[in-house]
Amino acid sequence: MDETWIYQFDPEPKSASMQRRPSSPPPKKAKVIQSSGKVMLSCFWDCDGIIMTDYMEKGKTVTGEYYSGWLKRLRSDIARRRRGKLRSGVLLLHDNAPAHRARQTVETAERCGFEILPHPPYSLDLAPSDFCLFPNLKKSIKGRRFEDITDAITAVEAWFQAQSDTFYSQGLLKAKDRWEKCVTQLSDYVEK
Repeated sequence: MDETWIYQFDPEPKSASMQRRPSSPPPKKAKVIQSSGKVMLSCFWDCDGIIMTDYMEKGKTVTGEYYSGWLKRLRSDIARRRRGKLRSGVLLLHDNAPAHRARQTVETAERCGFEILPHPPYSLDLAPSDFCLFPNLKKSIKGRRFEDITDAITAVEAWFQAQSDTFYSQGLLKAKDRWEKCVTQLSDYVEK
């Protein structure tokens, strides 16, 4: 599980559209900024794909109570979409955000039968969403200008649906490799 911001317009960086002409100066470019229209995507996924998404409006906050409600909803979605997986056990990997560490969240996860995997603070290198899912998603929508935030959400959901069967499982296999590297390096930073 992880969260990221989805913008109504997120421009490509200047470097992405650079033109290389050795004999002439580079063209002048206006600075383009992200739109203020944004929504926070919260995404639960496994090796078979997306289990559950939630979109929170700008200005709202994920609290322990709110996140606990997601975990309860997640349990019912797993029971419905991933038959038999609850019996074999659910490992939950999320970062150390305050809502994820809240006592109410931990108690709800235990009641749901989820085992929370430990996640060292400031370890982006261990969050599969940060090196697999979200960078690829953002690359696909970067530079596109959506009419409204609902169109941006529709594009995100379409991208999730368009991924191959192996995309999600390969992302989690990379996470396993990163965990092993982290353990062998005694929790030092893992670059690649």
